[in-house]
Amino acid sequence: MKINIHFECELQLEAPAPTILQLEAADIPGAQIIESSSLKITPEAEIEEYLDIYKNPCRRLLMPAGNVHVAYDALVELPDKRGSFIAPTESDILHLPTDMLTYTLPSRYCQSDKLVKMAHDIFGSFTPGFARVQEICNWINENITYQYGTSNSGTSAYETAAERVGVCRDFAHLAITFCRALNIPARYVSGYCLGLQPPDLHAFFHAYIDGRWVVFDATERQPRPALIQIAAGRDAADCAWSTFYGNGSTRSMTVQVTEVEEPE
Repeated sequence: MKINIHFECELQLEAPAPTILQLEAADIPGAQIIESSSLKITPEAEIEEYLDIYKNPCRRLLMPAGNVHVAYDALVELPDKRGSFIAPTESDILHLPTDMLTYTLPSRYCQSDKLVKMAHDIFGSFTPGFARVQEICNWINENITYQYGTSNSGTSAYETAAERVGVCRDFAHLAITFCRALNIPARYVSGYCLGLQPPDLHAFFHAYIDGRWVVFDATERQPRPALIQIAAGRDAADCAWSTFYGNGSTRSMTVQVTEVEEPE
């Protein structure tokens, strides 16, 4: 499957500001291949490319003052939808790869230490592994109302569990928190989603099962047709699409994700 991505936005800055952008799809061998891409900033600015500590593609630049237009286009190839068998197991803490341990700990938006009892009460009896994480997704989908404008950039998983309402970011944070409360490594993922209505950037998550990261999305009962990863980290604090070291705001944003029709 090949996916076309188009992202553009209008920014407003009071003065030039150092800025980090994370809006480009990651090139991940075996998972998603970037066949072509382009990023254009108008007015032009010198851009530095780098990978952060989580190996996410980032751009650092001095964003000019005034109105700024950002446009990103990419063609991404995804592998066949058929996945390999996932064993119904969870690794114990002593045998996890050491770089997975950080994803078992509480973080800014995922206070797993506060929801340990709730997680064990609801999900403790389910079969370990993929089935348990899927039950976490199902429970969130059934018990948390998806509604725009009900949360903000400071809303945590603990608050979502109490208020029972949120958006994709909140759904992902709560799922990650339940996983970590059960000692399942889990991380937040920002990305693009085929078929998302209304079109927007999307948040989902990975759980470390059977020796690998497995994709989950608590916002839907059925698997999404395609999820394209931009960045992954402990929670949304590590995956913001833009970070201004100054005063900046987003005036408008457009996201388009379409499947390329290939001849049979």
